[in-house]
Amino acid sequence: MTESQKAKYRVAVIGVGRQGTHHARAYALHPSTEVVAAADTDAENLALFCERFNITTGYDSYEQMFQKEQIDIAAPVLPVRANADAVVASAEAGVKAVFCEKPLAGSLKDADRMVEACQSRGIPFVAGLVARNYPDYWQARDFLESGVLGEVHSINIYDGNGQGGCHGINLARHFAGDAEVDWVVGWVDGDPFSDYQEGHSNGEKGFGGISGYLRFSNGLECFSRIQGTMSKLEVICNRGILSNEGNTWNGLHILKAPDSVARWALTDLQEIKGILPAPFPTERRYDDEGWMYPGHGIMASVQALVDTLETGERLKCSTGEDLRKALEICIALRESHRQNHAPVKLPLADRSLKMYPVKGRWHYKKEVHGAKWYREAMTQHKKASGG
Repeated sequence: MTESQKAKYRVAVIGVGRQGTHHARAYALHPSTEVVAAADTDAENLALFCERFNITTGYDSYEQMFQKEQIDIAAPVLPVRANADAVVASAEAGVKAVFCEKPLAGSLKDADRMVEACQSRGIPFVAGLVARNYPDYWQARDFLESGVLGEVHSINIYDGNGQGGCHGINLARHFAGDAEVDWVVGWVDGDPFSDYQEGHSNGEKGFGGISGYLRFSNGLECFSRIQGTMSKLEVICNRGILSNEGNTWNGLHILKAPDSVARWALTDLQEIKGILPAPFPTERRYDDEGWMYPGHGIMASVQALVDTLETGERLKCSTGEDLRKALEICIALRESHRQNHAPVKLPLADRSLKMYPVKGRWHYKKEVHGAKWYREAMTQHKKASGG
């Protein structure tokens, strides 16, 4: 059987707004996947999505969709408050894989049940469109583990660690070899007793940015700092430094000390080029069919998921477990501030602890920005895509 004759993985998108459409387009472009079903409580969005992707029947609930359709890959692209139930329902429906958006959840309890629902069934669980999903971040990790820059001894994060640490802290764990964090000391720049990143819903105040010190079980130290809008990561090794251009995008640099420099000094660093691929272009562009390109991050994530389904090898993506760990670390840093900056050991025993993201992530964006704003945005997207 040729590659073109192989049955494609059947994809269902749950939540078919702007980002859900980007995800769906990535699956439509991949030769091994096809979008066959969609579910959304918003009838307007659902009708538009079904028209774009030539879907005969859309569903106003994913429960009904799973009863009617045989789905291989479930793609919940939802407000965070709805994420946990959709991921668990997808796993219970017997899908082969799940790819949801970030942040993972608003509580450790919900994060636990999402991860458990997938792990207990052996379901690959990709979580979040983040820099860790780019192939160059995995090549960089292999490069560090080769020892060319010597041993990794510390990591610096410049990031406010919003959205449950899905960017900065997630990357720090990646380059620490996903070692466990033993304990943290932390602080926030807002109200440490708030459960909300910014004031909304039942929280009048927000905890704001999160920073502090992480001690990994393998001895690595990580220092997380809030420095305005700066977003950056530095992996400090004995003989060089690996850094990025921003924690939400691809693009990495390798700096190495010459062999002539003393072994204990990081001076006269020189950039090594040609080892890692050049950064993907960041401009928004439209293809010949009038669609906005969904982005290299989504395309790489879909490819990694398909590779795992085909080979059974480890997911080279950010997973539900990764985002659960990042969320737990962020909560522990805030708990340290609540306890007068005392060290807090992990794992946290209290799984009822919560950390809600910004309003535009927790709630449906039509509810946050208004239906008129959202409808205009969707209309522009439809025109751009030739619809």
